[in-house]
Amino acid sequence: MEKKERSKPKGKAANAKGRTSQSKADRTTRIMNAITNTSVVLMSVMMGGFAKAMVEATGEIASGMAGSVDPEEGERINQEVQQKLPEIDGEMKSMVSEMRKDLYAQVGEKRKEIEPLLSDPVFDLGPKIVDRYEFGLPRLTEELDDASLVQYTRLLVDEDPNFSRMFQELTDWINTLPKPPEKSVGD
Repeated sequence: MEKKERSKPKGKAANAKGRTSQSKADRTTRIMNAITNTSVVLMSVMMGGFAKAMVEATGEIASGMAGSVDPEEGERINQEVQQKLPEIDGEMKSMVSEMRKDLYAQVGEKRKEIEPLLSDPVFDLGPKIVDRYEFGLPRLTEELDDASLVQYTRLLVDEDPNFSRMFQELTDWINTLPKPPEKSVGD
């Protein structure tokens, strides 16, 4: 009697291979989102602070100049500038939203180029840092919408101790990541 060779069901072999490529894709996505989202939050805070400082400084200068001639006019200008702050804040949020969309698009376009660079295990630390914290928001390892990024930015601005700790760990991590090789002039 001839012994039949048992073969693995084709579906299981395909699934195992699919899971491996899926987990690699998930790893890459989580790493790239952690870097991108951390960068967007940092840019949001910096741009928001810079815009507010510039508007306040401009308001002080304008109201001071006008106030030296007419104190009432100086106060009116100062109040007018203060009323413009929410409008400027809205414009800053719109700029950050566009930056976020552009960054996600660029990362998507360059994914095939970026993936091989992420082979170093040091890249895995970022998602591990994110996974240790919970804020009741989608995680920084996910593609985030504007509202989630605003909430994360608010946590940083409000100096939430847990978020500040996590954000510091993430920025330290980003600063230790290997730099991509520079392209030569002919590339």
